[in-house]
Amino acid sequence: MQELLFGPTLVTWGPPILAYVQQNPWRVFYAILVAALLIDWMVNDRSSGSCNGGLDLGSGDGDGGGD
Repeated sequence: MQELLFGPTLVTWGPPILAYVQQNPWRVFYAILVAALLIDWMVNDRSSGSCNGGLDLGSGDGDGGGD
């Protein structure tokens, strides 16, 4: 029943993933590094209050951003 609810489990996906990681460790490392950098770039706003970088979620006051 659990197989029907959750689909393939770690038991079926584990060995192929482990084999890929063992065969391509640098490719996996680079993929994890790029994913971490993209998440960091989207979440953290390092522009010190300006709208030049990071993910701009608006001012939050509901005015639509007009003048």
